[in-house]
Formats: sequence, C-alpha cells, structure tokens
Amino acid sequence: MIKFFRHIRQSMINQNRTKKYLLYAIGEIVLVVIGILIALQINNWNDERKTKNLEEKILKELHVNLSMDLEELQDDVSYMDNINSASLDVREFIKNNEFPNDSIFKVISILRVTPHFDPNKSGYQLLQSKGVEVISNDSLRNDISLLYERSYPYYKRYEEERLRFHALHSEPLLLKYFTMQFNLSRKYYGDFKISQEDYNKIRTDDAFLKLLSAIAFENAAVQNRGEGVIKNIESLLNSIEKELSD
Repeated sequence: MIKFFRHIRQSMINQNRTKKYLLYAIGEIVLVVIGILIALQINNWNDERKTKNLEEKILKELHVNLSMDLEELQDDVSYMDNINSASLDVREFIKNNEFPNDSIFKVISILRVTPHFDPNKSGYQLLQSKGVEVISNDSLRNDISLLYERSYPYYKRYEEERLRFHALHSEPLLLKYFTMQFNLSRKYYGDFKISQEDYNKIRTDDAFLKLLSAIAFENAAVQNRGEGVIKNIESLLNSIEKELSD
C-alpha cells in the first residue's frame, strides 16, 4: 500500500502536476492524522475497558471480604450479649447460692471471652496498589476509604482497650479465686473450679462485684461500637451491589 502511494506521488512529480500533487500530499497527511486519531481512540477504549474490568474485580473482592467481615462481627456482637448476661448471672448466683456448682463454672468461663475482629483486607489492599481512583463512583470511593481508614481502626482501639482491661484487672482477679483448666468439650474451652473457702470469700469481696460491673461496662462499649461498624458494612455492601448491577 505504501509503495502504491509512492508510485502515485512520483508519477505526479514526473508529470509536473504540482497543484494536484499538493492536494494529494495534504490528503495523505489528513489520512495519516485520521489513522492516528482512530488508533488513539481505540487505545483509549481498550484502556477504559481494562480499567472498568479492574474496578469490577476489586469491587467483587471487596464484597466477598465485607461479607466475611459482617459475619464475623455479627458473631462477635452475639458473644458480647452472652458476656453481658454472664456478668449479671454471676452476680445473681453469688447473691442467692451458698455453695458453688457447675452453673457458675459455665458462666465464669464466658467472662474470659474477649472477641476480637480481624478484617479481611485483600480487596482494599488491591485497590490501594492500583490507586483508589479506579473506583469511578466518588461517593462509593469515599465510603470505602472511611470504613477501612476510620471505622475499622476506631473499633480496633476499643478492642485493644478492653484487652488491656482484661489483662490488668479481669484475669488477675478471676485467677485469684478460680482454678482454670483447658477443656475442649466446653464452649469457651475453659473449665473453672472454685473451693468452698474461696467461694465464701468471693461473696463478700466488693472488688470482685465491682469487677463484674466493669466487665459489663467495657464489653457494652465495644459492643455498641461493633454494632455501628456492622451498619457501615451493610450500607457499603448495598452500595457495591448497586454499583455492580448498573
């Protein structure tokens, strides 16, 4: 094809047809420019398609991650309901029973539970590596960043505060009175026993009774924050589903 155009151009030059040659040269330039523009447009379309495919891939992975996070956090909040109940149950048992039995051993083991949330971040890490601008929806992009950069870390701080409280206050006082053994058959893997002598002491120990209230308080604070994160996850899941369906 190039040889063909060269042949025409050379023929015009040889025939001294300058005007026609200039028109032809201009036309050739226009054709080249059009070809370049078409090639650039095709390249742009390919880039846009690749970006859209990448966005869809990231959103799908985020959706999988968030679904797993939601299930885990809902389980944690459910465990926290048990912890709140256990704090009251232990107090009532001590108040109304002169002798320890298996009922108190079961609920005491619940007081040692400190659920902790470990979010799945593979989708968000992929988004960060590719650049957050991959998400074309500004509102959705902002909501994703808020969840991973603010809600999750904020909730983590609540959990860490509860863990410190447990290590400094709950665990020492529980171990002061109760003997703990690992038992795989127990729901929380703890087998707690207390002697009659220690049980008599615990019934009049104001520090232990205050500890029960403090455990419930710390747990309720984490639970309240966890419920807020659950709402954020559910909202973001709905937004991602809507974006993928459009």
